Amino acid sequence: MCGMCGTPVPPPEWCAAGIADDPGARRRARAASVRVLAEQLAGTGVRVDADLVGTGYTVRAADGRSRVVADLAAVWPAVALLRGRPFDPLDEALLARLLGEAAPS
Repeated sequence: MCGMCGTPVPPPEWCAAGIADDPGARRRARAASVRVLAEQLAGTGVRVDADLVGTGYTVRAADGRSRVVADLAAVWPAVALLRGRPFDPLDEALLARLLGEAAPS
């Protein structure tokens, strides 16, 4: 339970495996996740921020619309909703760009 707002604290996300169970480590891991999401979403008109409570993410469109989601798995449907079209985080061209490689033909 959050001591400030009384919100139940959800269990750790699957992607938090191996992260020390202390607030500083969790905060650094979330910041790293947001940096990776920013790279993935560059040029889409959508950005993701860690929410203020520190348990979820806020997905924002350039036109001001936003969605608060509970975890990383919920980010992608929110991105698709705000973009108005699907977004595949495993798209080959996207992965090639992130890895600095030539896009597959």
